Amino acid sequence: MPEVVHYSLRDRIRVLFTQQDVLARFRLISGHAAGAVWVRTGKGGYCIAWAPEHVERIFVTHQHLYAKSAQYRLLAVVTGDGLLTSEGERWSTQRRLIQPMFAKRHLGRFAEHMTAAVADFIKEWEQLPDGAPVDAATAMNRLTLDVVGRALFGAGLSEQAARLGPVLTFGLRAGVRATRLQLLFNPPPWLLDRAQALVRRAPRRLPGIGRLHEILDTTDEVVENLVAAHPGGTDDLLGLLLAAPMDRRQVRDEVMTFLLAGHETTANGLAWFWHLLDRHPEVRERVVAEVAEVLDGRTPSAEDAGRLVYTAAAFQEALRLYPPAWSIVRKAVSGDRLGDVDVPAGSSVVIPVYLAHRDPRAWPDPDRFDPGRFLPGAAPRRFSYLPFGAGRRICVGAGFAVMEATLIIAMLVQRFRLEMEPGAVVRTEATVTLRPRDGIPMRLYKMV
Repeated sequence: MPEVVHYSLRDRIRVLFTQQDVLARFRLISGHAAGAVWVRTGKGGYCIAWAPEHVERIFVTHQHLYAKSAQYRLLAVVTGDGLLTSEGERWSTQRRLIQPMFAKRHLGRFAEHMTAAVADFIKEWEQLPDGAPVDAATAMNRLTLDVVGRALFGAGLSEQAARLGPVLTFGLRAGVRATRLQLLFNPPPWLLDRAQALVRRAPRRLPGIGRLHEILDTTDEVVENLVAAHPGGTDDLLGLLLAAPMDRRQVRDEVMTFLLAGHETTANGLAWFWHLLDRHPEVRERVVAEVAEVLDGRTPSAEDAGRLVYTAAAFQEALRLYPPAWSIVRKAVSGDRLGDVDVPAGSSVVIPVYLAHRDPRAWPDPDRFDPGRFLPGAAPRRFSYLPFGAGRRICVGAGFAVMEATLIIAMLVQRFRLEMEPGAVVRTEATVTLRPRDGIPMRLYKMV
């Protein structure tokens, strides 16, 4: 018999309107041997599936039975119909256009932009007194936004971080609440299809709508300024988009998608990395030693990123414990069966990446921070590691993100040591991405 989790109306309202610990609820079902459960919500429900064989079925062998869920139509209110949220022929066309830019042979040209952004960031940190308080989460968001701006759009964005940060935080929190609404109350498809138009036309005076309009206005302005200032004819992502046969709105949607997905996820992964590094000094010593041996004090190149094997492994392990994309949702377009759970056509399937990454059947001692899991010869079990998704819709920028993080880590540990603020409590917040709710309060010390 399949395991069934029941949500009463009272439960659904509480989950929707409180800071419900979704991750804790995931952990409560983690011992289910089949790796799939059915969650009943009134007359309907949805499936939660995390076993590797179910993940492979959803994303690869039976991908034709599953489509992007309504969650992404809600997210499109902010991002538009870019590569993250689009479906069908539009998605295929955009993917074919953009994917070659992120091929391994092309990543090297991004490295100089990345290291230049980090070098400017380091100059600012060097002006701070020894032991100065810093929020690693805010700092990494600002840095990765600048990296993405320089590498993909030909313009630094560090000065825009203060404007984008608060509105994106509100947007991410609104996004997860909208997702909960969709899963728990099953609104009609026509309403989800019209969500973007309804929000843009709704009066600003309505509760919450004013903030959503502020998000849209701010992001539209930043993107329009990027497009207007771009010289065209360049080989960066924005140059490619401007030269392609697409209208200005399509360009805006793709730029917005890469601004959000390209910096928010890497920033969160790096924030959790610094937190974990402080808690595991033996790992920090090994990362520092490897960076010193490989670089000997110089600025790293793209080739060096491939030589910093342990440093990259430590970042990948941080992504395992705290995956920025902590949950992926699909819609069953036809009926299916995952283990002993029947999945009716039209129902949602939640793939809890956070749970898959801590499944003891795939990860011995799963809560332990162990970069050795990702060293050569220790590849994780297939479909048990999903920080960038899986299958044909795996994140196009996965290689970019890992190289970016490796170079950032290397340059920062050459010059600084980050230590947690004494007594600080770090809490997770599962919005659209897995973020530190109140930041990562740390102290900055300069290397002698």
